[in-house]
Amino acid sequence: MKTNVRSAAIPAILAITLTSSGCSPEKAGTPSPAPTSTSTASSPQTASPEKIFGDLKACTLLEPVTTSKGFSKPTEEDYESDNGCQAQKSEYGVISTYLVDEAGLDELTPGRGTKTATQIAGRDAVEIPGSGGTHTCMVGVAVGPKARMTVGTTLVKGSNEEACASSREVAGLLAPKLPQGS
Repeated sequence: MKTNVRSAAIPAILAITLTSSGCSPEKAGTPSPAPTSTSTASSPQTASPEKIFGDLKACTLLEPVTTSKGFSKPTEEDYESDNGCQAQKSEYGVISTYLVDEAGLDELTPGRGTKTATQIAGRDAVEIPGSGGTHTCMVGVAVGPKARMTVGTTLVKGSNEEACASSREVAGLLAPKLPQGS
């Protein structure tokens, strides 16, 4: 049986075109750009809601905590956001942290675990034991309604609760250094 390449390509092109268009059938009207703000030299600069973390980098937060515990120098990663970092320790595991400025705790999916509400350093948080299977835990800390920091631990051996204890400890040390959300 011979397949016509055009027949297969046309639906794919249509699907890409339709899903990548910027318009939505939910709102009628003419699209217009979002308003922009200007700042003067005399006013202090604050991060916009979309960029609540400003210049704060995940590795800058994580490095002092993990290197003092014998972990390797943290390396940047972008699994959960473009502002992530992880550090490894031989025969222990990996600790990672992400600063996510476009999704709050509600958007944090539990993976294989169960999301439980908690508090970390006076902030709303969630804990997800088993988020990535066995020996894992993720803690998400609110930085406003639409931003969060996550700390994940994956152990070489141990329980989900041990991984959660590690994630909670690191999140508790990092949370006071986070900006206050709106």
